[in-house]
Amino acid sequence: MREDGGDTAAEGWVAPRGRAARGHLPRHVAGLFRFQPGRPAVAAGLRTALALGVPLMVSALLGNPAASWAGMAGLFVALVDKGGPYRTRARSMGTMTVLGAGVGLLIVLPSPFWVDVALTLFWVTACGFARSFGDTPGIVGMLLANLFVVSLALPQRGPAAALVQAAWFVAGGLWSMFLALVLWPLRPYRPARLAISACYDELADLADAVAGWPMEGPSRVGTWESVQRAARMRQSLEAARAMLGATRQGRQEESGRGEHLLVLLEDADALSLLLTAMSEALDEAPRQGACRAARIEAQHALGALAVELRGVVGALARGSVPAPTSWDAERVTRVLQVDGGLPEPARSQYSHVAGLLGRLREYSAVALDVAARLESGKPLPERDLEVLGQGARRKRSAWAVLRDHLTPESVVFRHALRLGITASVATALAEGLGLNHWYWVTISVIVVLQPYAGLTTEKGLQRVAGTFLGSVMAMGLAHVLPERWMMFAAIVLLVCVSVSVRPLNFTVYQVLLAPALVLLAEIQTGDWRLAGVRILNTLLGGGLALLGIRLLWPSPEHARFGEEVACVLKADQAYLRDVARTPVSSEVALREARRKVGVALLSAEASFQRLLSEWKGPAKELEPGMALITYARRFSAAVTALAASRAWHPGADLGPVVRYVSDALEELSAALVSRRVPSALKREAPDFGDADALARTQVERLVRQLRVLHHAVERMPPALRSSEDGAMPAPA
Repeated sequence: MREDGGDTAAEGWVAPRGRAARGHLPRHVAGLFRFQPGRPAVAAGLRTALALGVPLMVSALLGNPAASWAGMAGLFVALVDKGGPYRTRARSMGTMTVLGAGVGLLIVLPSPFWVDVALTLFWVTACGFARSFGDTPGIVGMLLANLFVVSLALPQRGPAAALVQAAWFVAGGLWSMFLALVLWPLRPYRPARLAISACYDELADLADAVAGWPMEGPSRVGTWESVQRAARMRQSLEAARAMLGATRQGRQEESGRGEHLLVLLEDADALSLLLTAMSEALDEAPRQGACRAARIEAQHALGALAVELRGVVGALARGSVPAPTSWDAERVTRVLQVDGGLPEPARSQYSHVAGLLGRLREYSAVALDVAARLESGKPLPERDLEVLGQGARRKRSAWAVLRDHLTPESVVFRHALRLGITASVATALAEGLGLNHWYWVTISVIVVLQPYAGLTTEKGLQRVAGTFLGSVMAMGLAHVLPERWMMFAAIVLLVCVSVSVRPLNFTVYQVLLAPALVLLAEIQTGDWRLAGVRILNTLLGGGLALLGIRLLWPSPEHARFGEEVACVLKADQAYLRDVARTPVSSEVALREARRKVGVALLSAEASFQRLLSEWKGPAKELEPGMALITYARRFSAAVTALAASRAWHPGADLGPVVRYVSDALEELSAALVSRRVPSALKREAPDFGDADALARTQVERLVRQLRVLHHAVERMPPALRSSEDGAMPAPA
C-alpha cells in the first residue's frame, strides 16, 4: 500500500534492521563498546576527583578512618550534580547531603538479621519511588539506597558512631557543593541559553532541509530522518522549557534576561508549528510547470530563514549580535500575481505558502530583535511581548506527582517494589551466608536492576564486565603501588577519568571506577584479596537482578507498546478537535494541544526503542510498529497544516470530517489497547461540506494518512497482541 510517496511508513527505516535477528546477547555485548557522540565531561571529572580526593587526604593526614565518610559524601554529592540552573543544582546536592547524613541515624543500634532485611525492603523501595520525580531524584534515590546498605554493613554501630558518620558526611557534602557552586563560575542563565539555542539549531536544520528539497523525486516528509528530526525538535523544546522554568523559579528580583529567554522559547515553539505546516504545504503542492517559480521562491526564503535562525543560535550560545537577512516573504505572492493562471487547488496552496512565509518572517524578526538585546538587557518593545500569550504552567505538588504512581499499573510502582524485594532477598542471602563484604551483592542489585528488562540486561553486562576488568586492574595496582599516598593518587586519577568518560560509555566508566572503589576499600580494611571478592559478589548481585526482572511483575515492552501508541492517537484526536472548533481556538491553546501530541510521540518512540532490545522475532515484524509512529507523527503534522490554514479560512465546516476521523482514531486506540484487529474503516468518504480547495486538499491528505494508520494496526504481528499476562509468544 503506497500512500504519500512511500510504499510503507518505514521507507528509509534502517535503525532496527538486522538487530533483532542477531539475538539478545550479541547485541548487548556489542553495546558494551559503543561510544555515544559528544565530548568527555572533563570539568565534572575534575570536580568529582577533588570532591573525593581532598577528604581522603585529610583522612590520611589525621589518621582517622571515619573521615573517609567525607570522601564518600563528596563523591555521591558530585554524582548528583547534572548541571543546569544554579537553584536546581543546589537543591539536588543539598538534598543528597542532608538525607545522606540522616541515613546512618536510621540504623543507630545493632539489629538482628531479620530487622536488617525488613529495613532494606522498606528503605530501598522508598528510594525506588524517587524515579517518580525525574532523572536526578532517581539518581539521588539510588545513591541513598547504596549508602543505606553500606551503613547497614558496618561492624560497629551506635549513637556515637552514627553522629560521627553524619558529621563527616555533611562536611564532605558541603565541600562538594562549595566546589561546584562557588569555585566554578556561576552563570545561572547559561544552561537555559544553551538549551534554547539547541531549539533554534533544530529549527534552522529543518528550514535548511526543506529549502534543499529537490523538484523531482518522492516525498521527503515521511522518511526516517524527518521523523527523527521532529522528535529531536520536541525533545529540545521540552528540555528548554524545563531548564528555563527551573532557572526562573523564585527569581522575582531578576533582570529582564529571563523574560527575553521566555520570549525566545515561545517564539521557537511557534516557529516549529509554522515550519511543520510549511513542510506539509510544500510537500502537497505541485512542483512542475507554472508552479515551479513559486516553489523556488518559497525554498529560497526558507534558506534565508535558516541563516537568520543560526544568527539567533550564535547570540544565545556565544553572545554575538545577529544580523537580519534581506529575504522577502512577499515574493511568492508577487509570483502568483504575475502568473494568475495557476489552476486550483495549486493557486490556493501557494497562497497558503505565502501566508505561512509571512508569519515565519514576523516570528523570525521577533527572535532576531530579542536575541540582539540579550547581552545589553534592553527592555522588549510591546510587539515582542505579544508572543508571551502563554502563561506559566502551574507546577504540580510532589504529592500529586507521587500519587500518580501509587498504582500497580505504574512502571515506577512495579520497579520500586521489585527493587525493594530483590534487594532484601540479596541482603538476606549474602548476610545469611556470611559473605565477605556482603553489601556489594545488594549494591549490585540496586545498580543493575532497571524498570525495563532490556535495560537491566544491558546494565548487568556493563557492570559485570566493568567490575571484572576493573578488579583485575586493582589487583595489579595493589602490587605495583607500594606507598599509601600513591594509592590515593591512583584513586583520584581513576575517579577523574571515569566520571569524564561516563557520558560516552558506561562500561569504560565501570572499568575505571571499579579499581578506585576496590583500592579505597582495601586501604580502609587492609584486606588485599577484595578484588576477587568484589567480582564474585557482583556476579551474584547481577544474577539476582536478572531473576528479579524476570519473576517479579514482568512487563515486557511488547505489552506496553500498543498502549503508548494508543495514547498518541488519543492526543491526535484531541488536537484535531481543537483545530476544527468554531470559533477557532487561540494559537496558545493549539500549541499546547500539539505539545501533548509531541510528548506522547516521544514516549511511544522510547517504548519502541526498548522493544528493539527485547524483540526475539524477525525484524520485519516490527515494521508496522514503526509505521504507526511515523504516520501518527505525519498525521499530527497534517493537522498542524490544517490549523495554519484555519487562521485565514475559519468559516469552513469540518464537522463531518472530524467525526469520521475521530471515530476511526477511537477504534484504532481501542484495538491497540484490547490487542485485537480493528474494525474496517467506513466505506463512505466524509462530506467536506463547504470547504475551499485548500482545506479540501489538506483534509484529503489527512484521510489518506488515517488509512495508512489503520492498515498498520491491521498488520501488527501476533507477538505485539499478546495476552494480558505479558508472556511473549514464540515467533513462528
